[in-house]
Amino acid sequence: MAEMNASDETGTQRSSARGPRVFEVFNPEYSVGVACALSGEIVGIHLGEEIWENDDAWLAAEILRVARLAYLKSQVGRRASLLERGALPHVADARGLPTESDYLLQEKLEFGDEH
Repeated sequence: MAEMNASDETGTQRSSARGPRVFEVFNPEYSVGVACALSGEIVGIHLGEEIWENDDAWLAAEILRVARLAYLKSQVGRRASLLERGALPHVADARGLPTESDYLLQEKLEFGDEH
């Protein structure tokens, strides 16, 4: 179980000379968090003390819910990375990479007004 620290309000850590970007998502209660690298690989999971108040089925579902959003956020990061390197938006679209607004819509659908 890895503890994660967000770098800004969106949970996105900027790239540095030392390593890749990391994209974090937490559930509204901040009891479950998942971090994905730019590649979409899960690189961290946060499980708060209060998770033990729920059963295993809830925890599994919550981890998957948050992990799907973290993966989607990493794909938004991949899109941004492509565009920063000079690719045109249609190249990112052809690869199926979501936009920031796609991510925000999905987050709102998952968490509603809780987040």
